[in-house]
Amino acid sequence: MLKKELKLIVTFYTSSEAMATENACKVAGIDGKLISAPRNLTADCGISYATDISNKEKIENLLNDKKIEYEKIVEIEI
Repeated sequence: MLKKELKLIVTFYTSSEAMATENACKVAGIDGKLISAPRNLTADCGISYATDISNKEKIENLLNDKKIEYEKIVEIEI
C-alpha cells in the first residue's frame, strides 16, 4: 500500500484552467502535476493540480497574477 502524503490540491471549473495552471507553474518553476480530482473534492472538470503544501502562497499569487480562475485550494492527504 502506498503511503499517503499531504498535498496542496487546486480544483478547477474547466480543464483549460487546469492546463493553464500547469503551464504557468512550469514557467514559474513550481513543481506539481495534473491529477484526477480526488473523489472527496468537487471539481467540475474532474482535473486538479497537485503540488507540495509549501507552494500554497506561490500558487495563490500565480493564479491571481495570471487571472486563472479556480474552484478551491485545499490541503489533503492523497
